[in-house]
Amino acid sequence: MIHQLKPHILAIDNIHELTRNRRDLISFMRRLPVGTKLVQVTGGEQLESLAKLARNHGLSFDKFDPIQEAEVCAALASMNVGAEVKVFQDRTNIKVSRARSPGRGGWSQNRYRRKVHGNVRMKVREIEDVLKELNREKHINFTSNIIKGFGGYVRGEFQIDAPRNQIPVNSAKYGDVRIKVYEVERDAIQFRLLSEQKRKYVIVGVDPGTTTGLALLDLKGDLIKLHSSRNISISGVIEMIVKYGRPLIVATDVSPIPGTVEKIRRTFNALPGEPGESLTAVDKINLAKPYGYSNDHERDALAAAAHVIRRYKNKFDQIRKKIPIPVDPDESIALVMRGDTIDSAIAKLTEHETFPEEKVDKKISHQSDERINQFSRTIKCQQETIDNLKIYQQELKSRIKQKDDIIANRNEKIQYLKSKDYKQMRRDKEIKFRENKIRQLQKTIKEKNRKVTALSEHIDKLKQVRNLEISGRTVPIKIVSSFTREAVISLQEKYGINQGDVLFFKNASGGGPAVVDLMFQYGIRAVIFRGELAHNAIEELYKKDLPFFNVTSLHVYYVDDFGVVDPDELEDFEQMFFNDLNKRKKKEKEQQLDNLVEEYKSERRRGVV
Repeated sequence: MIHQLKPHILAIDNIHELTRNRRDLISFMRRLPVGTKLVQVTGGEQLESLAKLARNHGLSFDKFDPIQEAEVCAALASMNVGAEVKVFQDRTNIKVSRARSPGRGGWSQNRYRRKVHGNVRMKVREIEDVLKELNREKHINFTSNIIKGFGGYVRGEFQIDAPRNQIPVNSAKYGDVRIKVYEVERDAIQFRLLSEQKRKYVIVGVDPGTTTGLALLDLKGDLIKLHSSRNISISGVIEMIVKYGRPLIVATDVSPIPGTVEKIRRTFNALPGEPGESLTAVDKINLAKPYGYSNDHERDALAAAAHVIRRYKNKFDQIRKKIPIPVDPDESIALVMRGDTIDSAIAKLTEHETFPEEKVDKKISHQSDERINQFSRTIKCQQETIDNLKIYQQELKSRIKQKDDIIANRNEKIQYLKSKDYKQMRRDKEIKFRENKIRQLQKTIKEKNRKVTALSEHIDKLKQVRNLEISGRTVPIKIVSSFTREAVISLQEKYGINQGDVLFFKNASGGGPAVVDLMFQYGIRAVIFRGELAHNAIEELYKKDLPFFNVTSLHVYYVDDFGVVDPDELEDFEQMFFNDLNKRKKKEKEQQLDNLVEEYKSERRRGVV
């Protein structure tokens, strides 16, 4: 529906109701048509109640009716209430690449690869021509990164210092070539109030370094912001500048302009404010003294911005004197500084074209020529003023009609709200809402009761284990989740492992001799396990004389991380283990003796002995 209607504003009371997280929000906004803004009418970081905003702007609605809520959101956005959601920077990336991989191929593979790379190169050059034309016409800067391949280009990437809606290139697939156009994401979601969308132009002075100084002056030379901060990033400087205005000129106190300042300038597509030669300390003090500053970094930033103001002051005053009253002087100054003449700037801002001046016959006297030109300029300015006033009059009439329609609509809604049917409907909805709430609370109570019963049973088991442990008729054991070093160390850190403790491993898989060696260091009395131990772990247990038993033969009663075992059963199994261990050792010694005899016989046969 959004792609069909292509609205100017998509209004919502809370963006968190629209998507689950930041990644979903970015994905959603990438799919919006170019020119459609997402507006959160309840504000930016600090949200206000939708009902309160509606009441303050003379609107009323049923909060249980989503259609009426949507109407109120749209109405508030049309009144410039709310904040635009900004998740992308004013930068765009274009990536041109192969639409399919050449693969290994056969005899014709090189010809096919050359064809694909040639098509990629052709598309890269077409897009580069479009961007160069944008740079000439609108001063939009861009950088490129091209990877060459056999017979052409493998890939080409462009980084453009302009928002997506200003780039006349779209994502598409052309046979062997794929073009992807996407905006550059911001580090964090930003909100820009609709009432402050039109920010005034400023002159920015920057002193880069470990401590960055930043000064913002308006086009009249008044100080807007002075700041210095240690280890602030370039993105932090850019965000601070965006908060206070639109940079027309980004200036520095040294020549040539530093790389950091150049990056900031290119981000805003601003004009460079580079002095002919680096300013001296005396010059910087004289320039910054009228404003006041706290340190040398603020002084240098102030001096850079003030030097630009002093340099162009006469030109700015001349432009302000020549433009008619309805025309924005700051916009006129910005156009002239970017290369337009004063007349063409006025024409652009008033949506009129400038007419070429007629050539005057050289025979006319100089005095008459001046008077005619003066009268022509006066008539032209007055005519433009009249046209602007007519346009403004039509806009006012349109606004009056729009407000009359809104008032009539509100009156109808007031009458409807006062009716008995609406009151009955509202009461029914309230009853239904409360019934649903009661059912939800009853369900929650059942879940809580079920949880309380399970916890009570768990507590009874813990009490039984504790009573058995206190009675002295059982041997306490400590429970380990798995037969690994990490699990044993975790138990040691959590509860401690003392000499003579008995450990029960719920899962015998995963460990080896290293785990047995660690338990031997702790002085473990015995090991009980569930499952099958690794062969090398069993051998290591025999070597360390460390008794071990399977839970299927020695019963364990446990809850959570603690349990008990019958001491008589434990001693019987320990005795069985040591008997078995002695038999193993005796058998090993007999085997060693047999090996020595066989080795001696072999040496006798070979005549060695």
